[in-house]
Amino acid sequence: MKRIPVPALFLMALMFIASTVYAQSEYYVQSVKAKVMSSSSFKSKVMGEVGKGYKFISSGKVGTWVKVKYNNKDGYVPSILLATHPPLDRVALIKGEEGEIKQGVRRRASSFTSAAAARGLAADDRRRLSTEEKADYDLLDYMESFKVTTDELNRFMEGSTL
Repeated sequence: MKRIPVPALFLMALMFIASTVYAQSEYYVQSVKAKVMSSSSFKSKVMGEVGKGYKFISSGKVGTWVKVKYNNKDGYVPSILLATHPPLDRVALIKGEEGEIKQGVRRRASSFTSAAAARGLAADDRRRLSTEEKADYDLLDYMESFKVTTDELNRFMEGSTL
């Protein structure tokens, strides 16, 4: 049986350690809140919730999820909510008197939408995510292209056919 020289063993061990250290990266939460999940699925158990700027140490990626350490356990956070740099200090809030803002208007975008906008989620990215996340943005655009008139809506509400 051939023996491996000690320097070769040392070099192999050094390469293994370097690869594990290199694989660990710092990620910062960019959205207002981010849920840490027990597995890389929105259907999994929520381990906790962290706020904007929270720093995670990551040990890799699983699809569109980042594997992170949370309370000394492995957890997963959607990569769209994270970045390798701390979030900007600017605050984006609508300010004004209550009378100036129309009732029923949504005042703040969701965390997912805000993070996507901050990261510049373009049409190409939307198409790519459509296939990865099973969201069909093309169909959404198609549905949003339909316009319903008030008359059509009233007839629908009355139960008559168009």
